[in-house]
Amino acid sequence: MKNKCSIIRDILPLYAEKLVSDDTSEFVREHLDNCPACRIELEQINVLVVPEPDIDTEPIKKLKKKLLSKKLQTILCTIAVMLALMLSVFSFLTAPEFFTYSPELVTVTETDDGMVTISFSETITNYSLQKVTDADSNQLVYHLEVWSSKWDRMSKKHGVKTAVIKPVNSDPITIYFTQYSMQGNDAKLVCIYGTPSPEKGSWVVLPRLSLGYWLILNAGLFVLLGAALLLFRKRQRVRKWMEQLILIPVAYGLGHFCVLRFSTVSYSALRDLQLILAIGILFYFALLLALCIFRARKAGKKAEREL
Repeated sequence: MKNKCSIIRDILPLYAEKLVSDDTSEFVREHLDNCPACRIELEQINVLVVPEPDIDTEPIKKLKKKLLSKKLQTILCTIAVMLALMLSVFSFLTAPEFFTYSPELVTVTETDDGMVTISFSETITNYSLQKVTDADSNQLVYHLEVWSSKWDRMSKKHGVKTAVIKPVNSDPITIYFTQYSMQGNDAKLVCIYGTPSPEKGSWVVLPRLSLGYWLILNAGLFVLLGAALLLFRKRQRVRKWMEQLILIPVAYGLGHFCVLRFSTVSYSALRDLQLILAIGILFYFALLLALCIFRARKAGKKAEREL
């Protein structure tokens, strides 16, 4: 009996895995029906838990996370650059092109009740009528600006038709046509209605230079941050901050170039400044992401060399 149990116990692992022939399996079952000790041995084999291999998955998870972060940063960087370029195209297409005065552009008529109607040519798609106080005569006068844009012509936008001025306290109405020239030498105010002030005849409209001053300040900031970056290049934490800060004047310079190219003057300074800042913010975001990607690649190459 003992010899038979020894043989059965040698076969039990194969029996538990169903790796024996049918005859052997029948022989083992018959023995197990009459041998409690072998049945206990089989139960122990069945409940035996094979330990899983000890694999540290944490490095794999970290690697996957880094790859996903790098991919996301690349996508966001690309989107930011594309938006900045699209906004640059929008700025170019919608840039106002001011008209030089000619009698065919603007016609002024007066009704019996004193109201003044300004009729515009079809080529004019936008206008601005500002009411200001004349410093010479201390009377209210109107400054008229008219313009179009490449986008308006491409989209075949219908121009404005008329503008109406109502008299204030029966005061006389005087309208000046503001025409612009980037050289500023022939951009004179033209009185198209009313009695002009004698001093107005020699007045010219000069372009605004504020964006040029902003560009000079931006260049100064770039030089200052560049010097600080060289000074603190060996201090890693400070260097990282300097690398991020120096991208601010770089992004502003890119925004200025996209809107005004190499020019520093503008007749629509507020509009151009808003576009420069919007494009600059998008470029700064893209440059920050590009810097993060560069640092990650540099750290990866350093780790490979150490291995």
